[in-house]
Amino acid sequence: MADVRVPPQPGSPSEARRLLPLQSFGAYLLLGGIFCVLATMGFAWLAKGIFADRFVTFDDGVITWLHGYWGPLTDQVMLFFTTLGGPLLLGLFIGLATIALLRSRRWIDAGGLVLAAGGAGIINQLLKGFFQRTRPDLFPGPFHLTSYSFPSGHSMGSIACYGMLAFVGARLLRGRLSRAALVLAAALLVLGVGLSRIYFDVHYPTDVLGGFMAGGIWLAISIAVVEAAEWHARRRRPTPQ
Repeated sequence: MADVRVPPQPGSPSEARRLLPLQSFGAYLLLGGIFCVLATMGFAWLAKGIFADRFVTFDDGVITWLHGYWGPLTDQVMLFFTTLGGPLLLGLFIGLATIALLRSRRWIDAGGLVLAAGGAGIINQLLKGFFQRTRPDLFPGPFHLTSYSFPSGHSMGSIACYGMLAFVGARLLRGRLSRAALVLAAALLVLGVGLSRIYFDVHYPTDVLGGFMAGGIWLAISIAVVEAAEWHARRRRPTPQ
């Protein structure tokens, strides 16, 4: 072992994104691709288990546990979250943010918001029509929905929309603490939306997990499109003489 010579390799972990092919865009493609593959495998495993009745005890147990916390104050808190995850408010937030970005000439970010929101809605309806899972009915609640249950549309839409809003907002903020706070707030909001859907007995916990997985995959793809558009625009920009 004394004869072994181990020379240092060029670069450093902090320079990895710059050294990779396509630089930071290449780093995102690598990490985003790995995430999408793992999340797709997880979604497929979850869907297979659901329709093999492997999660009945888990689903019913969580809904029953949350039912024990029903009350006027908790109802209002959960109603607040479930409203924030509805298509009406999500569409309003995305529309206002898109207009503001277009007025600031950030057309790529604006397109990314529309892509994330519109794609999540369309894919969710396709997935629900494919799986056709009926909604839970363990306890009477304030919502009586007849549409299919898996994956949760509120969960999928909230992670795609609020996730993209957080991505765009974090790129416009300068301070690391501000960016971290924005991402954390978006994550807590998304979790609150998913929890509210289980609380009101309109979705099984596995519906919410499936919505998070599917929405996360579409969010990663939408961010990749934004990154690709910016990378392409930078390449086509004339070089100052």
